[in-house]
Amino acid sequence: MTQKARQKVSVALQVLIILFCFMQFMKSPKQIYPVTKQKTIERRIEGKETIIEGRVVVINNDKRIIDKLTKGLSNLELQLQAFKNSRDTFNIIQMQDTMIHVLYARDKVKDGVISNQDTIIQAQRYIINSKDTIITNQSFNLKRIKRQRNWSLLGNGILTGLLIIK
Repeated sequence: MTQKARQKVSVALQVLIILFCFMQFMKSPKQIYPVTKQKTIERRIEGKETIIEGRVVVINNDKRIIDKLTKGLSNLELQLQAFKNSRDTFNIIQMQDTMIHVLYARDKVKDGVISNQDTIIQAQRYIINSKDTIITNQSFNLKRIKRQRNWSLLGNGILTGLLIIK
């Protein structure tokens, strides 16, 4: 082979190697865990936020009911004191039974509030974890783009250097 032919083959091989390297670095790296698309995660977050809003309304209504039951209980307590002062045992027993039933009702409503608050906490944890996943995914994509940019600049520098040398 002549000197010119060798140079052409050498340049062609260099270009092929650079193209191959460039193609390898342009491939998207695979993540360890498969991640759903960001739009899917955002839709799930919106669903959880809707659940939270509904539960907050229910909790506020239940708290109003608890306040009314507590006020009613204090009225019953005043009536009980009046019956105790008059030593009317029949009415005392009835009043105490009524107070017990009111306390049971208030406890059931409080249990409902606690249950709804637990649901809200779980939904908020899910939202936090989902947003963390989105942030991690975006940082992964940002690192990939920066890596591609750096390799592109390196490849352009090498090619420019080769053109200047010729």
